[in-house]
Amino acid sequence: MSQGGSRPARPARPARPAQPARPARPARPPWDFGYAPLPPLLADHGSTDHGDANHGGAGEDGAPLDLVIALSTAFPASEIAQHLRSVAPDLTLEPLIEHAPLFWYRACAQRPLPRAAIEVALTAAALPVRYVASATCPSHAVAPTHPLTASALRTAARAARSSVDAHWPTRRPSAGEDPDTSGRWFLRAEEGGLGVDRARCGGGAGTRLAVIDDDAAAADLVDLERAVLVATEHLSRGTLHGALMVAWSVGRGQKPGDFRGVAPDASPRLYFIPKPDAATLALPLAIARAVLDGADVILGATYVENCTTPMLDDALDLAWRWGRGGRGTLVVIPTGREASSPAGSLHASFSLGLGAPASDPRVFCIGPSARSHGWFLWRDRHGRSRPFANRGPAMRWLAPGDDMAFPFHAPTAGGQGAGGSGGAGGAGGAGGAPAAPAERLYHAESSGASALAAGALLLVLATNPALRAEEVDALVTLTLEPVAPSVPAHAQPLADPSDVLPDERDADGHNAKHGYGRIHAGRACLAAGDPVSLALVVMGATDAACVWHDRRAADPALRALYSRRLARWAVRALLADPSLLHDVRAFLRHARLIAGRPERQRAHGAGAMLRHLALILRKLATSRLAPRPSRRTATELHALHVRAERAAGATAVSVVTGIPTFSRATAARRDALEAAIADLATHLFARPPDDAAR
Repeated sequence: MSQGGSRPARPARPARPAQPARPARPARPPWDFGYAPLPPLLADHGSTDHGDANHGGAGEDGAPLDLVIALSTAFPASEIAQHLRSVAPDLTLEPLIEHAPLFWYRACAQRPLPRAAIEVALTAAALPVRYVASATCPSHAVAPTHPLTASALRTAARAARSSVDAHWPTRRPSAGEDPDTSGRWFLRAEEGGLGVDRARCGGGAGTRLAVIDDDAAAADLVDLERAVLVATEHLSRGTLHGALMVAWSVGRGQKPGDFRGVAPDASPRLYFIPKPDAATLALPLAIARAVLDGADVILGATYVENCTTPMLDDALDLAWRWGRGGRGTLVVIPTGREASSPAGSLHASFSLGLGAPASDPRVFCIGPSARSHGWFLWRDRHGRSRPFANRGPAMRWLAPGDDMAFPFHAPTAGGQGAGGSGGAGGAGGAGGAPAAPAERLYHAESSGASALAAGALLLVLATNPALRAEEVDALVTLTLEPVAPSVPAHAQPLADPSDVLPDERDADGHNAKHGYGRIHAGRACLAAGDPVSLALVVMGATDAACVWHDRRAADPALRALYSRRLARWAVRALLADPSLLHDVRAFLRHARLIAGRPERQRAHGAGAMLRHLALILRKLATSRLAPRPSRRTATELHALHVRAERAAGATAVSVVTGIPTFSRATAARRDALEAAIADLATHLFARPPDDAAR
């Protein structure tokens, strides 16, 4: 110790060198999410040549040879086999499809053999080979475009329609009712349903639905037009999946008391395929068969993962280009659900791969929406919300996927269903009234959502069968119900917040969870059948569109303005020509502004409305973007245009000179016509509708 008892001061520690500041983590873009699908089990293992050249089914890994040979024209199977037996003596050849434009043959042999040897032998025989691909392993290879001219395409489409095997009778409209029960919320506009409007949408009569599935349990409980076996001789009866898809999209039948789905008057077929571990060939075979049979909509809600092949490319091309007589068969596939964690990630995938069948540009990819609003989430046993569907750039639309009425529940007189518990039942009513039949609710998820979407598309096609696939796409997207990307408060807490990303929409309204929004069948059907209704619905004036539809149906004078044939073509023209759609909306906005205000109408001068209408009709008749009208449609449009021109100018054709001249009588008719238009506008925009369609 030093004198005075005090300790000497400790020397100051040298200052630590300043640590460099950690760089701030960049903010996550609002469109980003953990986009990491599980890698597909491709046969080509990253090769850049065409298809699965040296793997899977080609015999080079010691496995038996199992290939699909695609030709551009039909060729006798026996002759093809004869040319190949020099390289594969035990080869057997089976014709799969021999119908333009697809000619597929399956080659099998016990001896392992390189695919290249098969291709060399086929080329040496001068056979018209398009490609050779594995029948058992997936591949991202693209099938060569089929070299068909437009004339040959039309011939092939007519041949498909007239095929004897393709005889598929449609159904007439039925008089059944849709019970207003809690479990059938998916039909209503409220609570996040499809907004089906039977009075204006009908039931899908005249349309055909093909459901592809690998399970046949309870298939005898739905009224099928036919059950078709594809690449299998034995049916799996493990689950109700296939029957549920038919029942939710169409129904159990047309008899009184039968469960009615979205399109109860459509004609359904079930195409049964083997379980996915059998081959990748069954799905494209079923799609091609359904297209050639005449399906309007194909629902592929079965297991389709790792089914991408050149044959699937061919089948989807057949549907898009040749289906429905060249207008395009609509193929609906759910987004699916992949909850596994990809390598290097602690989060579930919930990602739709770009190479998956549901991401194909010719497929309508559907996700499930919740009963109230937003994406469908479910509660785990800890009370936390989790998603039940994949996300991805190819997501197109949502449809209801929450718990809904179980179609095979048979209520007893006492209100208890034979199908078990889980539904919304009830005790006897007041005063001893009998209780409403109990309902059993059932998980729909993305498969059920795609079934409802398929039913909605059937309703649209029944309203306007002339629509092409691209036009249906545009129409449904124009009439969607927007979906907020945020998670509702009642869905908290979340099991993993990353599961519900992204949390915002792009400028075009797309979100990887919701696509562009939820299908609204009522608005889509209104818009599909009439150009005025289309413009009103796009404006957001759905109530006015309902009034216009009802007035046209009830008033012979309004029905006589233009035929249903012209109306359907005009809808297609407005979808193809955005400028025309703007013009019609401008005219309707003018009508809305003068509704009930005659002084406003007079301020624009006599003949202004008829003049504008005549110019719209001229633009419609001469549009460079509108589809070519039939001769009868063009004749009717021309006559309507001429009448509007003469009415706008208050002219009459002179009997002596043949030149239009001013006439007081025609001027009076002009004024009467404009007064009638103004009166109609008052009814459209001032009278509240007596219907729940929105």
